[in-house]
Amino acid sequence: MNDVAEALDFYIDADDAYTPAKLPQGAVKMGGEKYPVRCPKDSLPILLGRIESRAPEIKSAEGYEDVIRQICAAVFTSEDTEKIIERIISPYEEKLSIAFLLDTVRRVYEKYGPYLDQAYEELGLENPTKQPTDRKAPTSKRAAAKKVPAKKASSRKPAAARAARA
Repeated sequence: MNDVAEALDFYIDADDAYTPAKLPQGAVKMGGEKYPVRCPKDSLPILLGRIESRAPEIKSAEGYEDVIRQICAAVFTSEDTEKIIERIISPYEEKLSIAFLLDTVRRVYEKYGPYLDQAYEELGLENPTKQPTDRKAPTSKRAAAKKVPAKKASSRKPAAARAARA
């Protein structure tokens, strides 16, 4: 073996490094039932972007169910994912819907945001999914125009018009 190959002979246990599974778990209440949640992978926005781009191609019930399953799996256990899917599909669960699920997953992702930001910061990177929070209000927008009540039509003629007739 040459010297470079010997120098590069090493073992790294990446499983002991940063992992979202080591972060504290939270919980969400959906439709009256509480579900534990875990930190979603920082690639969740990529998954959601792919789903959004595929949306026009999804034509079957199985396709929609697969999308729901992928979204649920980002934060819920596999057992809870199946329960949630059944509840979303059920005609008796008025509140639980795909839109409700997306909003819940977004809110979970935002709660774990500081942990994800810290992991990126430790690597010397900026979280690519982080939304800027120090945006200044655009100065080019005009203030909304006030609605002024319309003037009542008057039967009185201006003084100049009366004077001209006299």
